[in-house]
Amino acid sequence: MDLPHSLITLDALGCQKEIVNAIVECGGRYVIAIKANQPKLFSAVSELCEERLDQDLKELRHSIHDTVDLAHGRIDERSYFVTKVPPTFALRKEWPSIRAVGYAVRYKTHADGIQTEQVRYYIISDEMSASRFAEAIRGHWQIEAMHWVLDVTFRGDQIRSADRSLASNLSWLRRFALTMLRRHPLKDSLRGKMQYCMYNTSFLSEVLAHQ
Repeated sequence: MDLPHSLITLDALGCQKEIVNAIVECGGRYVIAIKANQPKLFSAVSELCEERLDQDLKELRHSIHDTVDLAHGRIDERSYFVTKVPPTFALRKEWPSIRAVGYAVRYKTHADGIQTEQVRYYIISDEMSASRFAEAIRGHWQIEAMHWVLDVTFRGDQIRSADRSLASNLSWLRRFALTMLRRHPLKDSLRGKMQYCMYNTSFLSEVLAHQ
């Protein structure tokens, strides 16, 4: 693949040395999540982040970005930071293309007052600002969320077509339908809007006409 100037984002399943090396060899850059499927790497990155946080990041170049969103009756607070990998990084020889590591934490305060916390760690091939790091992560999960909707609400995984052209056309139609339904201002779930389209041709016309 030809990947100059491309930023590749992957979830933890893609955190493999062969994949990372292939991205770099093709001229690309990456932001890849890490979990316990790479125990040594996960331990090294998490320990590095925790160590620098305990020291207020005084000894390492870093960038921090915070956001607050209000949606669906909850408060989403997100903090991102990126730190340069030091020369003493334990796995530098095994993962030579890692230039920085990222840390993203999400605090959710629900309408009932319950608070939850989610922490994720990432390996990064270039130094970048925390705001750019945040854009990459949020962009990745927006795509993941869209695919989840297509697979579950539109039952994309249940469609079996041996004809590549037909499968491509059906996939395009599902994405088109998803976009049209989301644009309609009715405050209801996507499945609810789909049912309205089946039962009410006037509502279907509104969806198709962007009304």
